[in-house]
Amino acid sequence: MKTHSRSISVIVPVYNEVLLVEDSIRAISEFMDENFEDHEIVIIESGSMDGSHEICDRLASALPNINVVHEDRKSGFGSALKLGYGLASKELVWLVVVDMPFPLETIHKALPLFDEYDCVFSYRDHDDRGPVKRLRSYLYNTLVKTILNVKVKHINSAFRVFKREIIQALPLISAGWTLDAEVLYEITRRNIKYAEIPVSLHDRTVGTTTLTFWDPFKMIYELVKIVGAKGKMGL
Repeated sequence: MKTHSRSISVIVPVYNEVLLVEDSIRAISEFMDENFEDHEIVIIESGSMDGSHEICDRLASALPNINVVHEDRKSGFGSALKLGYGLASKELVWLVVVDMPFPLETIHKALPLFDEYDCVFSYRDHDDRGPVKRLRSYLYNTLVKTILNVKVKHINSAFRVFKREIIQALPLISAGWTLDAEVLYEITRRNIKYAEIPVSLHDRTVGTTTLTFWDPFKMIYELVKIVGAKGKMGL
């Protein structure tokens, strides 16, 4: 039984996720078919070299409402997201990565908030990660919040949903992992209304992340350059 009348675009970035991509896309497709009258799944495949490319094409042929866009090469996580956000055609835009760090049912908690807000972000309802990951996250979040003067609970919100006209209007220039922080910076400086909800998160157990301990601090350097560039361009 369909439970939601709002239309929604699901953006799924894919790069070398052969172990996860088929099961994840099928699970997302089934969930959307069961819960939404009007939806689309936009897969941004960024030059995978492990067979993910072919799997995405096969799934698009076999399942409804799936559109696959192939980048010629890996241009960065932010690049894939900007492309997906720009191609979205539905009322709301929802990012879901293939390791699915949160229950898909979380969307049910977010949708009623769009009667009042333009975006919904998330923060961990509890943190059972190891001390090194917790420290890295704390330092990164504290520094970014201070530099950008944003008040959100967590910079890299795993669960995020936007009204389409909001995300498509932001002048985003980051091509990498700094895109999340740039989005929050733009939303804050434009006084766009957002809500935050607690979400149960789990770390991936299949495949590997490419992030190292020092990467978040490299991101801060890149973010400072991006903000400086925006100032020079008058954005």
